[in-house]
Amino acid sequence: MDIRISSLLLGALVLNGCAGDKCEDSDCSDTGDELRDPVPADLSDRMPARSPWEGTPEGVAVLALLNDEATTQDVLDNDVPLDRRAAGNLIAHRDGGDRLWGTSDDDVYGDMDEVDRVRYVGPKTIERLVVYASRTGWVPGGEDLLGIYDGVSFTVVEADAAITLVNTVSESQLDNDLALDVRAVDSIMDARPIETIDQLSRLYYVGGSALRAIKDASLALANQD
Repeated sequence: MDIRISSLLLGALVLNGCAGDKCEDSDCSDTGDELRDPVPADLSDRMPARSPWEGTPEGVAVLALLNDEATTQDVLDNDVPLDRRAAGNLIAHRDGGDRLWGTSDDDVYGDMDEVDRVRYVGPKTIERLVVYASRTGWVPGGEDLLGIYDGVSFTVVEADAAITLVNTVSESQLDNDLALDVRAVDSIMDARPIETIDQLSRLYYVGGSALRAIKDASLALANQD
């Protein structure tokens, strides 16, 4: 290869913010549009799939990390490390137009889908954030709060117990013992195996009353054991 061409290619990589393994293992492209496959026509009217990290302790950790004042572009770029463009866009989204944390125009991250929609952010970027959040103590566990779903709070332990219960009890137990609406029972049975409380809470006819009944039943079962 001509030396001048080789030098130009190397310069382009540097200017684009990619270097070493960060470039090889990033979600970056020239436009960012290549990151997502086009939606097939027969699926275009369906709800988009939620992030697999949503409702997990690791997903909660990433949100807490990104929304924290101490998390700067330098932290994301150098410590995580992310591609410079992904790091910059994540912080710019959070801090709003004034580029300052903690002001009225902030747009803090409410779920993992919001993170995934940021330009130059995709699965590999989120995996790096998960690894960093786990390594630095952000992941909740045990009696730590996982989240509040339809007004019902779940710790990590309570969420695990609830998911175990809805995946293992019979249809008649959901209907008779927990006294769930028959439509909620059908939704749960159709969706099994259910992986997270977030997924459970988004099923048809599974609202606050159903989640409270599931939580209470799973805690009672745990106490018996």
